[in-house]
Amino acid sequence: MPTLRPASIPRAVVVAAVSLLLAGCQTESAINREPHVGSTTVAATAGVQDVVITTDQHYRFTPTTITVHPGKVRITLKHVGTGAPHDWSLVDFPADYVPLVSAGQTKSVEFTAPAPGTYKFVCTIHVPQGQTGTLVVLPT
Repeated sequence: MPTLRPASIPRAVVVAAVSLLLAGCQTESAINREPHVGSTTVAATAGVQDVVITTDQHYRFTPTTITVHPGKVRITLKHVGTGAPHDWSLVDFPADYVPLVSAGQTKSVEFTAPAPGTYKFVCTIHVPQGQTGTLVVLPT
């Protein structure tokens, strides 16, 4: 009975196959590479600074950077796309939270801006996809 030997595979074919395999093992989806866009500075109307933030199936907030003054702030989260629901939470301030909104829904939260500084806000269920933003509170 003849001995079967594996066919010799050219090195270039092996390198190409391994490269393709590794390219398919990325830990971030392409959606994470979409840029964060938009910024706004809010002025108070009737003593409340109103901010409308939109979100959709691309796992981003628009605007991504919000600048407010000390005082009352109302964040309205509006889901203008399709797909998964989203929420809005100011990190380290659990009361400053907009509950989940599904496609076509809008919900709000009103709170007093924290001390002057820079704060992170997130969609609590889509942080791994990069759904984050920045709240800047200006000094008085």
